[in-house]
Amino acid sequence: MHKWESVPKLISAFEHQEVGDPFIYQDFSYKLDEFDNVPPVIPRFQFYLQLNIKPLVVYLKELKDGQSVPELRDETLGLIKDTNEDVVSRE
Repeated sequence: MHKWESVPKLISAFEHQEVGDPFIYQDFSYKLDEFDNVPPVIPRFQFYLQLNIKPLVVYLKELKDGQSVPELRDETLGLIKDTNEDVVSRE
């Protein structure tokens, strides 16, 4: 357990921690005694966020891996073409 006089050092370490590849989800690691003096709502909220973020990371990785620059360019040009056709047809 950390000492309260080292909170600035602890916060600095948290702010500069390595997260690795943002498209590969890693569960939050902790020791049970880290929650000793914490109101129960804090770990509850943290785990709630973790459970919501995990599927988002998986989905975003699928999107990242599934589209290349040429595909995105073609998709964007197609959307622009469709929009222009809609504008012309409404005139």
